[in-house]
Amino acid sequence: MASFDFTRRKALLAGAALLASPAILQANTPRLPRLVLQTPGSGPAILLAHARALGLFDPIADEVDLSIWTTGDEMRAGLVSGSVPVSVVPTQAAASLYNRGFGIRLVATLTDGHCGLVARGLADCTIPDLSGKSVVVPAFNDFTGHMMRLALAHHGVRLDALTLIPATTQMEAAQVLLSGRAEVALLAEPGATAALMRGRAEGQDLHRGVQMRDELGAITGLRPSLPQAALAMRADFAAEHPWLAGALSAALAEAAEDLNTDPEKAAENAAPFVERAAPMLAQAIPFANINVFAARVARPEVEALYQALIAADAGIIGGALPDDGLYAV
Repeated sequence: MASFDFTRRKALLAGAALLASPAILQANTPRLPRLVLQTPGSGPAILLAHARALGLFDPIADEVDLSIWTTGDEMRAGLVSGSVPVSVVPTQAAASLYNRGFGIRLVATLTDGHCGLVARGLADCTIPDLSGKSVVVPAFNDFTGHMMRLALAHHGVRLDALTLIPATTQMEAAQVLLSGRAEVALLAEPGATAALMRGRAEGQDLHRGVQMRDELGAITGLRPSLPQAALAMRADFAAEHPWLAGALSAALAEAAEDLNTDPEKAAENAAPFVERAAPMLAQAIPFANINVFAARVARPEVEALYQALIAADAGIIGGALPDDGLYAV
């Protein structure tokens, strides 16, 4: 699988460099006066903040308005209204919007999976271990909830064998765990690392459990990867600026390489934006699995995720695999 990753990375970097080299951008494309971007406050937020700090958006726009969305409804509202033309979205949400007739394009996947279990009193907690336990799940009716139900079904764990506690946000889910109202939480980075650090500081016996990237890899038969977050843009915006998808892919691929090489610097750059302590972010980055692949390069793994979701509940993404039109570059 390592050679496959290397081939994909070469394809992304070579293709994106061709599409978005500074000379080509200056010669053939206008510079945006303002680019509005949104992201959840998870791993991709660290990546985007780091890219901005490195100046990698400078060839693309005079001004970058980067902000955080906290719920799926907020994310969808921004895209549908047009107030946010480019956003990091759950990859499943992009398919759902596309299949329901909304014009959206995937630009790149940004992580190989950044959520996993955090359990009290149980090291290396697995999905079968959840029987009889109380488990808090953020975004219960969105991506995180879908993945939890998918993993439970894969292991034959019935929903009535455990107590699932819905939470709206990652922060709420962490608070439920830390307060003792749940024994296990499914948390994304950097929230998982923050909860572990706080809980251990308070004397709580908290441990990391199975990562959902490993669960999806077991389900699909592919490498351990959960392409759960992707950069997407409105189709009309993509059509108006056909160079932009390649430029953003290139910028974020470069930022990801730098982030993984020097997580401490990335953490310092991202800390003010995500309002988290830099030392905590530095510990979270290795578990965020930041990896940027252009949408068409990532398509086999994205479609494997979609197939798994369709098998569990066809309505999750609108009943079918999206066609070529979903993939921007």
